[in-house]
Amino acid sequence: MTFAFEPLAAHHDRESFDCGTPALNEFLLRQARQNADRNVGVTHVAVSEPGHERILAYYTLVTRTVEAADVPKKNLPKGDIGVVLLGRLAVDQSMQGKGLGRLCLTRAILQVERAAREIGIHALVLHAKDERARDWYLGLDFGFMALLDDPNHLYLTVATIRQLFPGS
Repeated sequence: MTFAFEPLAAHHDRESFDCGTPALNEFLLRQARQNADRNVGVTHVAVSEPGHERILAYYTLVTRTVEAADVPKKNLPKGDIGVVLLGRLAVDQSMQGKGLGRLCLTRAILQVERAAREIGIHALVLHAKDERARDWYLGLDFGFMALLDDPNHLYLTVATIRQLFPGS
C-alpha cells in the first residue's frame, strides 16, 4: 500500500480520525491547524492518494531547544542546543499495525536531516507518552537514546540519521 503525505489542510477530514487516544484525536481536531496558521508547528498527514480527505496518520514537527547538560553526548557547546521536536505521531485505528507509524517516523527523520543542511539542528527529540510508546520507538532500531532528564524523552542525532540514511 502506498501513501501520500501532505501538510494538514482545510479539506482533510479531522473529525473521522480516531487513533484510540483521545488527546491525540483532540490535538488534530482542535489545535493542529491553528498551530500551522501561527507558524508554531506543522502537521503532516498521510492519505491514501494526493488530495484525499481521510487522514490515515499524522505527525507534527516543531522547533525547540534542549539543555546541552541533558544530552548524554560530549563535545557539545554549553547552553541550549537546537532540535526538532516530534510533537505528535498518531495512526488511525484502521491502519495500526501495518507499518504506517514507522513510515511517518522515517519521513519525519528525513525531513529533519534535510532541514539540518540549512539550519543548526542537533537532533530529533520526542516525548514518548508512556513506557509502551517509548519501547516502540526504541524497538525500531533507529538509534534513539534517552535524554538525561527523563527516560521517556528520546533523541536521535542528525549524525546518526546520516549514518542510517547515507545520501539522504
